[in-house]
This record gives sequence, structure tokens and C-alpha cells, in this order.
Amino acid sequence: MSKLARLNPFNYLAGRIFLWFWLVLLSAVFATLGLSRALTEPTEIRRLPQSISQQLQQQLHRFANSSTVDELVASLKQQQPQRWLVVNASSNSVLTPELLPRDFDLHWLTELSQLSRPRWLKHHNTALAGPFLLQIGDDTLALYQQRQRPPQRWWRLSEVPQLVLLLFTLLISAVASFVLAVSISSPLRELLQRNLQFADGKLQSRVTHLIKRQDELGKLGHSFNTMAERISALLTNQQRLLRDISHELRSPLARAQLALGLTERQQTLAQMPKLKQELDRLDAMLDELLTYSKLDAGQYQLDSQQFDLADLLAEIIAVNQLEADARQQRISLVAPEHLLITADSRLLGRAIENVLRNAIKYGPPQSNISCHLQLQDKQWQLKICDQGPGIDPEQLSAIFEPFYRTSSSRNSNTGGTGLGLAIVAQIVRQHGGEVNASNNDSVGLCVKLRLPLN
Repeated sequence: MSKLARLNPFNYLAGRIFLWFWLVLLSAVFATLGLSRALTEPTEIRRLPQSISQQLQQQLHRFANSSTVDELVASLKQQQPQRWLVVNASSNSVLTPELLPRDFDLHWLTELSQLSRPRWLKHHNTALAGPFLLQIGDDTLALYQQRQRPPQRWWRLSEVPQLVLLLFTLLISAVASFVLAVSISSPLRELLQRNLQFADGKLQSRVTHLIKRQDELGKLGHSFNTMAERISALLTNQQRLLRDISHELRSPLARAQLALGLTERQQTLAQMPKLKQELDRLDAMLDELLTYSKLDAGQYQLDSQQFDLADLLAEIIAVNQLEADARQQRISLVAPEHLLITADSRLLGRAIENVLRNAIKYGPPQSNISCHLQLQDKQWQLKICDQGPGIDPEQLSAIFEPFYRTSSSRNSNTGGTGLGLAIVAQIVRQHGGEVNASNNDSVGLCVKLRLPLN
């Protein structure tokens, strides 16, 4: 992951949750501020133009002769209904409150009634002009002409009921919270389902949608798939190992039983060497199987000490030179004079000897076997090549699996147990190195061991 990707909060589950709730909170705050400004339209008061004031006073002049307040109100309702509001300036009471909108504050009228000059008041869709004072008997009345302003557009928030706006805000926050909850619970539900399927024996169960995420849940999905792959491979290898062990042990046991039967029938000891050979093979196979099992389970404790790898390699070649001479094979060694390393010399010597003995067994008579030891990039590298038939490139990585054989030229008839290269791979891995095989450019197979110097 690049540095920029690491700084991206959306690549972390905590960052997503924080940003999501933070944005929802900010949206709620700004929505509240916007609604408060939209719903609380300010009441505006201006000076009434002189021409309009004179015109309205002339209209009210004919009502000045009313004898009582009730008569005045009745005359106004009869001639110009829904137009004139009447306020008793003496008692500060609105005599025609039914003409006003429900959300209109009546205190505006009582306050304006105290003014000596008419004003123009605008509140939402209502416009009032006044006060125009009339003296009826002992009562001083303040009259206001009411006019309806053009209605606001349907999309104006002030026209939407407050309950609807509140429900709409709650709906948006609920949807956002639901999306967040689903984005977290859905991948976890998928992981739970795949986990239960895997526990029921469906070893091919893998998470698919979860691994597309870039946060911790995506990493959790990748780790589950990796774990499932390793467990599946481990169980498959275990089953194959048990099957191969049964097959490999059955052959020498059958031959040993046959030798015993012939000995009993012939009443001679002619089959004893054959019987001893098969028992030795069983003993060697069980020893290698036990070694491989310990290495594979990580139960083999390394006894690491400093030693000269060049001397160890020369000693191994000298021990196996007799077998190579019997096949008229020549072993060549290219190595530095001294190469000190820290490792388990016994295990490492066994790995090198297994590779060398394979080269001797599978190399044709009168052929060359080359051993090349060198130090490269703080690693030592040993390359052992034979001149045998080589291996199909698609099967090169499989030869380090237990009991794997590629052709009739590399089978148990040559004296192998099928565990030699598997033990080599485990020993090299125990030392933190790697091993691989490749076909030689001309002919034969090359096995390359690379381990760190210290």
C-alpha cells in the first residue's frame, strides 16, 4: 500500500465510521440552520407612502360617522370583508382577530397602534397598512388595511409544514445510518456464512465481495481466504500423504512376505538377502517419514553452529564418490576455499546429500555431475546439476512434495522412498532459505539451494 493510500481514511473502517457520522452530524446541523432561516421569515416594517396613506384615509372617512364600535365593524365587514382589521387602541385588544393568519403575532398590531404615522408591515403573505386612527365615542380605534401578497413557490421551505420537514430530516438521517450499518454488517454476514460453510467441510468456500474493500474488513476477507487456502492445502496434502504412505509401505511389505514365503517353501536361506533389503528399505522409509513429519510440524529443533560449508560439501562428495565411480560418473566441484556459515550442519548435510544422491541415481552412466557453490548478495547458493532426462517444466515445483514421482525413470525401483526432495525442501525452509529445480540448458536437471549467510 502506497503512502497516499495509507493516508486515505476510507481505507480504514474506523475512518469510514468517523467520517460517516461526522458528515451526518454536520448535515443535521446545517439542515437545522437552513430550516430555521427558511421558516423564520423576518417581519418587515417600512414607511407607508404618503399617496397610499391619503387614499386609505379617504376610504375610512365615510366610516367616521359610526356611532358605536360594533356598528363600525359591521360596516367594514359588509362593504370590504377580509380587508380591514380593527384594534382598540385604548384597551390594546384586537377586535377582528379572525382575519389574521394563525401564526401572526398580535403584539405587532398593538405596538403599531401606538404610532402616530401609518406604516407598511409585511409578514409572510400578509401585508398591513396602518394604523389609521378613528375616534368612536370614548374609544380610539386603530384600523389596518390587509392585503394578501402573492403566494410563494411550492419549493419554498416556509410553505412546507414543520412536521413534514422534521420527518424528512429524520428520514434522511435514518437512511444514512441504515446504509452505514448495512455496509458493515453485510460483509461480516458474508464472512460468517463462509466460515460456517468451511466448518461444515466445504473447503472451497471463499469470500468474494468482502475482499473488494480497501479497509480492515477487506484485509479480514483476504486473511480468511489465505487461511482457507492453507488449511485446504494442508488437509489435501495430509490425505495424499496418508494414501501415498499406505501405497509405499505396501510394496516392500508384500515383497518381504513373498521372500518369507519362498524361504519357507524352499527351506533355504536364498531369499534372506532379498528380505533384508526390503526390511532395510522399510526402515529407511520410516526414518525419512519420521524426519519429514517432524520438519513439517516444526518440531525439529535446529542445532545451529558455525562451520565451513565448503569442507562439508567436499566431505559429502567424497562419501558418495564410490557410488558415482560404480556408475562411471564424474563429480566436479567449484567452490571457494572457505565459506563459514551458521546453520545445523547435520540437517544441512543431509539435504545436500539427498540432492547429490538423486543426481547420481537419475544421471546416466558415464555422465558428469556438477556442484557449484558461491556467495551472492549475502546468500550462499549451491547448484547441483545432472545429465539425466530432466523433468516436465509443469512438474518442476511438485517434485519437492512427498512421494511425488514424475516418470518411470524416477520411481521406487531406483531405490528412492519419494521423500528425499521433500525433506530437502523442509530443511531449507527451516533455515530461512528456498529451493527450486530447473531443467539444464542442454540436458539434465539442476537443483538450486539458497540460504542466508547468517
